[in-house]
Amino acid sequence: MAIVATCAVVGGLAGAARSATTTFDRSRTIQFDGRSTFPIVLSPGPPLSSKTPWGTDGLAETTSAGANVFRTGVGGTWSANDIKTALDWDRATAALHAYTWPNLGGYSLAQPGSPEDAGLANVVNTLTDDPSGSAIAFWKGRDEPWWGDFLPTQLQFAYCRVTSRGDPSWCDNEVPLDPSQLWVTIEAPKGTPAQLEPYSSVTDVHGVDIYPVTLAQPFPNLHRVGAWTASLASVTPLGPVWTTLQICASGSFDKTTGQFIVPTFQQERYMAYDAILNGAKALTFFGGNNANCFSGSDSQYGWNWSFWQSVLKPLVQQISASSPLAPALVNSARTPRITTAGSGTEVSLRQGTSVDDLWLIAARTGAGSATVTFRGLPSWAHRGSVYTENRMVTAAKGALSDHFNQWDVHVYHFVEPLILKKLAPRRARVGSRITLRGKGLAAATTVSFGDAKARFKIFGDNKLVVTVPARAQTGPVVVASPLKQVQSKSKLAILPTAKTRPKIEGVARIGHRLTGTKGTWYGDEPTSYTFQWLACNVHGNACKPVPGASKQTLKLEPNRLGKRYRFLVTAHTTSGTGSALSKATSLVAR
Repeated sequence: MAIVATCAVVGGLAGAARSATTTFDRSRTIQFDGRSTFPIVLSPGPPLSSKTPWGTDGLAETTSAGANVFRTGVGGTWSANDIKTALDWDRATAALHAYTWPNLGGYSLAQPGSPEDAGLANVVNTLTDDPSGSAIAFWKGRDEPWWGDFLPTQLQFAYCRVTSRGDPSWCDNEVPLDPSQLWVTIEAPKGTPAQLEPYSSVTDVHGVDIYPVTLAQPFPNLHRVGAWTASLASVTPLGPVWTTLQICASGSFDKTTGQFIVPTFQQERYMAYDAILNGAKALTFFGGNNANCFSGSDSQYGWNWSFWQSVLKPLVQQISASSPLAPALVNSARTPRITTAGSGTEVSLRQGTSVDDLWLIAARTGAGSATVTFRGLPSWAHRGSVYTENRMVTAAKGALSDHFNQWDVHVYHFVEPLILKKLAPRRARVGSRITLRGKGLAAATTVSFGDAKARFKIFGDNKLVVTVPARAQTGPVVVASPLKQVQSKSKLAILPTAKTRPKIEGVARIGHRLTGTKGTWYGDEPTSYTFQWLACNVHGNACKPVPGASKQTLKLEPNRLGKRYRFLVTAHTTSGTGSALSKATSLVAR
C-alpha cells in the first residue's frame, strides 16, 4: 500500500500557508513536508494557553524541547465547543510549526448515511476548511479495537470515508473527506499477532500502548514495550508502527490511598529506545493530564510538569528533530551487522547524516550487570563518544566493549575522520575537473573554492571529482561534511579563463583603426595583458600573427585589403596565463 498525503501547512499564524505533505516512505518512516520525521506526540499536551510553573507558555515549552504532535478532540462525538477547541489547537500549533492529531474514535464505527457519518463529515470538513487545518498530521481512529471486540469490517467505512484508502467499495460511493492525512489505530497489548493483523488493513499507522510500570509492579519487565512493538511491526509490513508510552495510566495510582507511581528517567528512557530498536517510527507519551499522578504545583497548572522536568523533557530533547541523534532515527540506509557476545542486549547500528556518521544504539534487558562486546563496526571506527554521557570509548578491529546494568541504554557515536590528502591536477581552469583523494569523502556535502561552491560527484570513501566553479580563485579546496570541514594543504592554482571573449571595435576599411577589448576573465585578477593581431583568410581561418601588431589598436593599411582580422588577448596572473581569441572582422574593404 503506497501512501502519499498532501496538504498545505501553515507556517506562523493561520492563513500564512506553506506547502507540506504527510506520508511515509518505503522504509515506513513518516514524513512531514517531504522531510523524514520521527514524531514525538503528547497525548494530550498541556492545556491550551496554560503556563508552566516557571511562567512560560506550556505549548511553547513542550515544542521547544522537541514535541511536535499533540492529540486533540474527544474520544466520543464532538460538540460545537469541541470543534472550536480543536481549531484553536490547530492555530496554536501551526504558529509553532507543530502538528495535531484529532481524535475521531467516536466516529470510527460510522456507517453510510448514519448520523455518525454526518458528524464525521462535519468535524473533518470544519477542521480542514479552516486554513489552520493544514496543521493536522494524523487522524486518530478507534482505540484498542481488538480488545474492544470491534471487527475490522466495522471500521472500514470510516477509514475509507476519510482517507479514500482501502478497498474502494468500503467508501460506499461517498466522496473522501481528507485523503491527505494518515489514519492511526492504537491497539492494546492484548491478543495474538494473528488476531491483530487484520486491523492493519483499516489503518495507515498501526500502534500499541503499553504501560508496564504500575503500583502493583514498580519494577516490571520493561522489555514488554519492545516485544509488543515488534509484534505490531510483524503484522504491519507496509505501514509505520508507533508506540505509546506512559506518563500516568490506570495502573499508576490508587484513588483510595492517593498513592501513585510514574516511570523513572531510566525506565522511560529504556522503554523509548526499546521501542525504537524494535521498529517504532513514532513515540507517544500518554497521561500528562491525569491529575492522579500530579505532585507539587501540577494541579494548579493542569499538567504533569513535575514528570516533564525530571523525566520527559530530557528524554524528548535526546531524540527530538533538532538533536544530534535525529538523522539516525529516520535514516534507513543499510549498515554493517553488529553482533553481541551472549544474550540480553539489543543493538542497532544506524547511519546518521552520512556513511561516515554512525550511531550504535544498545539497550540491555538481561538481569544484573555485564560487560557487553559488540563486533562488526567498520575498521575506521576507533574512538567514539557516548551520547549524553560525557565520556569516550575505544573500539579496536571492529569491536567495542562496555559495561551495562539491566535497563541501561548506551548510544555510541562514531565519525570517520574527514581527511584531504591530495588533489590533481594542481592547476586548472574554470569548468575543469579536479580529483580529490583522502578519507571520509563519502560524507561530503559541499566542496568550495573560497566562497564559491562547486558541483561534485562521489566515487567512494576515498575519491571525489569536482568541477571548478565560475567564481573560483587560487587557494585551498574546502570539503565539508555535516560534522566537519577540512581544506587541502596545497593550493589549487586557477588559470585565467575568458568569461567574455575580446571584441573588435571599429570599421573594417582601409585607413581606419580597429581596437580590441581585453574581455573579462574568471580566476584571479589579471596583473597584465599581452595582445596580438592575427590576419586570416576570407573565411576567418588560417590566421597568422601580424608582425609588430601587439598593441590594442591596428591601423588598416592598403596591404591589409581583403583580409579578416582577429584579436588575441593573453591574461597574466600570479597563477599562470590564459588566452582568448575574438571573432573575425568582416573583409577589409576600401
